[in-house]
Amino acid sequence: MGKLKISNDRRALSPIFSSLIILAVITLLFVPVFIWSTGLMGGTRSFWELSGLIATERIVIEEVNLKAETSSCTIYVRNIGKTAITVDNIFISSPDGNLRIYKKPDFSTSPSSVVQGDLMTITISNLGFSPAMGTTYTVKVFTTRGVGDAYQVVIRGG
Repeated sequence: MGKLKISNDRRALSPIFSSLIILAVITLLFVPVFIWSTGLMGGTRSFWELSGLIATERIVIEEVNLKAETSSCTIYVRNIGKTAITVDNIFISSPDGNLRIYKKPDFSTSPSSVVQGDLMTITISNLGFSPAMGTTYTVKVFTTRGVGDAYQVVIRGG
């Protein structure tokens, strides 16, 4: 078998100098990772704060009155979550696929926001269409944070 030959070549780097080069390279690689992760953590914190609010935000539509004769709608929404809510969007769809989207100022709310257990009355004074008798409409109400509920109502004659 062959003998292990140790070279006495003086042109190699000293162990201290090579350790300093490795440390400098690792430090240079770490700086962008550190900047990226601290920015990511700042965004993550606000994400978790918003997620916490959304997790405690719940609504239920208690009743919907679509009036064919006046082409208006009254919606009663109760806050059953722990976070105060403000309604932002209302969708009304019919079985034939027509969808109407209402945003403020298309509707009014009384009061403007409600806390846990309180009832909000939403009034759309002009639907922009006349609800047809015997038709089932789906009404969806969404808060500013995207939490919502749906309710189906059939238009019946008086």
